[in-house]
Amino acid sequence: MDNFPEYSTKYRDRLRILLIICFFSEEHSDESRPERVRIFKSEARIQKIDFLIRYPSYLAYELLTLMKEKNLDRSTLKNIVSNIFSSHEPQIRTQEMMRFFHGAYDKLDEIILFLKSFDFLEFESERGVDGRVINKKYFLTCKGHESITNNLSKIKSIKWYFERCELIKTYFGDYSASDLIIRQYNIQEYRDTQLRQTIRDIEEETKSLFFKEFGEKL
Repeated sequence: MDNFPEYSTKYRDRLRILLIICFFSEEHSDESRPERVRIFKSEARIQKIDFLIRYPSYLAYELLTLMKEKNLDRSTLKNIVSNIFSSHEPQIRTQEMMRFFHGAYDKLDEIILFLKSFDFLEFESERGVDGRVINKKYFLTCKGHESITNNLSKIKSIKWYFERCELIKTYFGDYSASDLIIRQYNIQEYRDTQLRQTIRDIEEETKSLFFKEFGEKL
């Protein structure tokens, strides 16, 4: 598990979600709501990106798979995956998630309300004919953006989260929630996890794939 005692789990959860909305959102302009500077659509996409942050072994596996699919630079991806394992991320950074009907899931309502209470975010949603909340939209405010840029980005102890968001955005930033769900379900261990059970790590499977590709052990 991610064992940094100086930060509570709640703090890290709030930080991750705020950074995901910042890094993976689009510029937004609304004369009636000038405080809203960026927009992020879909809670499901937050969940799938969050999964890649919380499970370094899965991220490494996905990068190796993407390398073959898109003929990406092998040396670059080899170094990225090697660094993930040499830094022992699967042991110290993994924060488990449960598998629900649409894959990895964790409740976000409390986090979103907390960030809204500090005017970092605003959000909107609709209700479908069946009463379910749909079409969730998250707006990063000027205050939230400035806090990330001018304050959080300068804290060395959370630099890893910024770098990880940058890495995921580089390789998966154009993927929709549906795209990411499909990719994650292509991994047998993820797919075979029973509903409401913890998704187990795939450290050994990723090491095996790395050895198959490069003939070297992690």
